[in-house]
Amino acid sequence: MQRPIIFILCLFFTVLQAAVTWAAPAERYALGYMWSGQLQRALDHRIRITPLLALQPGTRLEIVGRGQEFGVILNINTSLAQANKIAGQQAAALQRAGLKPAQPVKTSGFFNLYHICYKRSTRPEDLQNDWKVVQTTLVPPTSKRLVIEKIDQQNYALVYRCWQSKEAVTRLSSRHAQLLKKDKLVPALVAAVPRPVVQQALIRSAELNQPEKQPKQQTTTPTTAPVLAGKAAIKSPAPHKKGAVASGKMGQFIQEQTQKGRLRPTDRTAWVAYDLSSNTYLVNYNASRSFQAASMIKPFVALAFFHQHAKGLQPYTAQHRRMMEAMIQQSDNPATNWFIRRLGGPARCQALLAKEYGHLFRQVRIQEYIPADGRTYKNSALPSDYIQFLRALWQHKLPKSQEILRVMSLPKPNRLVRGTNIPDSTAVYNKTGTTALLCGDMGILVTRGPNGRKVPYAVVGIVERSSRPGNYKQWMRNSGDAIRNFSSMVYGTMKQKHVLL
Repeated sequence: MQRPIIFILCLFFTVLQAAVTWAAPAERYALGYMWSGQLQRALDHRIRITPLLALQPGTRLEIVGRGQEFGVILNINTSLAQANKIAGQQAAALQRAGLKPAQPVKTSGFFNLYHICYKRSTRPEDLQNDWKVVQTTLVPPTSKRLVIEKIDQQNYALVYRCWQSKEAVTRLSSRHAQLLKKDKLVPALVAAVPRPVVQQALIRSAELNQPEKQPKQQTTTPTTAPVLAGKAAIKSPAPHKKGAVASGKMGQFIQEQTQKGRLRPTDRTAWVAYDLSSNTYLVNYNASRSFQAASMIKPFVALAFFHQHAKGLQPYTAQHRRMMEAMIQQSDNPATNWFIRRLGGPARCQALLAKEYGHLFRQVRIQEYIPADGRTYKNSALPSDYIQFLRALWQHKLPKSQEILRVMSLPKPNRLVRGTNIPDSTAVYNKTGTTALLCGDMGILVTRGPNGRKVPYAVVGIVERSSRPGNYKQWMRNSGDAIRNFSSMVYGTMKQKHVLL
C-alpha cells in the first residue's frame, strides 16, 4: 500500500514541476551597447551609435540603469537567439567605427529611468515663468537639471532630469510637491528619454535677436584685401600678438600633453583661438596647415546650402530643418550626403564655396560624400578657415547665420566645455570631428563679463594621426582630453583679459 502512495506523490510533484516550468515566462532579451558609471558617457555613446544602426522608424535607443551604472540598450524584448542574430547584423557597422558589438542582456537585468515633470504646454514660452519658480524654490540649485523639453510634435514640458529609478524619483517627487504646493505645480513621473531641449535655445535666440553693442576696437591690418560677400565686406584678420598665448607657453602645453600620454610625438596638431570681442588671435599654432576635416566639414556644407537658399535656388522646409539638425546635432552622415546631393555633388559644393567665399576660406576642400562606414579622409580645411567661418558667422555676415548658430547650439557632445573648468553656463556653438585618424572640435564659446556682458571667442583644436590606433577608444579619449585642456587654457587667458565671471 505504501509503494502506490509514494508513486502517486512522485508523479504528482513531477507534473506540478512541469506545470510550473511551462507556466514560467521565457526570459526576454535586449541589446546592450555600453555600460558606464558616468551618465554623460552613456548619453554621448547613444548619440554616436544611433546613425550607425539604421534603426526602424519608431525605434530608439534607451538609457537605462543597472546598479550604479548607466547603459545604452535597444529593448527589442526578444529571445536570446534572435537577440544574437540582430547583434550580429549590427556588428560590422559598429566595428568599422572602432566600437564593440552589442551584447544580449536580460530585460530583468536593468531598470528604466525617470524624470519629474511639473507642467506641459503647447508653447515653450508659456513655461518660462514656471521654470523660474521651480529654479528659485528647489534646493540645491537646479539650473543644470531643470529644462524645457520637446516631448512630442506639439507639446513641451518643464522637466527636472533625474536619471534615477522609479522608486528614487517617486520619493524626490513627493518632496518637490510639498515645496511647490503654493505654486500649484504638481510633479509627476515621466520616462527619462533623451529629448530636444528648448530652454537654452529660447534664451540664445533672444540674445541673437538683440545683438550687444561692442566697444570700438582698433582695426587689425587685414592679410588680404576685403572682398564682398553678398552686401558685407569681411576682412581676413591678421594674427595679433597683444594678449595672445606666448609661443613658449604653447610649446610647454604640447610637451605636457605628450608627457601625460594624451598626445604622441608623431601626432599632427593645430591649436587656434580667436577673441571675437577684440578681433585678435589668442593662439595661432599650425593655423595655416591643412588637416582632414572629418565631420567639421558639415558646417561648410550647411553654408553652401544656405547660400543657394538665399538666392532662391533651394527651399528650406520642415524636412530640410530636420535634416539640418540631424547633420549638425547628430552628425548624421546620410543627412550630410542628402544636402551635398542637392547641391550637385562634392565638386559643385566645393566650387560654390571657392567662388563665393574664397576670400574667407583659403583651403576648404569638399572632395567626397561621407562613406557609409564614416571613414571620410579626403575632405579637408585649414584651422584658420574654421576661425574665419566662426568669425563671419558670429557677425551675421553669412546667409542664415542665425539658423546656423541655432543648430550649432543644440545639445550634443563637445570637447570645448564638457569636462573642463569652464562654467557650464557658457553657451557653446560647435561641431566636432571624429574618425580613426582625427579628433577635433571647433566652435564659439560665449562667456559673461562684468554686468553680464557677453564675451565671445572661437576655439579650434585638432589632433591627427597617420595610421589607425591600436586602441581607438583610448586614443580618442586622450586626444579629446588634450583639446579640453587647451580649451581650459584659452579660457584662463580670456578670464584674465576680460575679468570673466
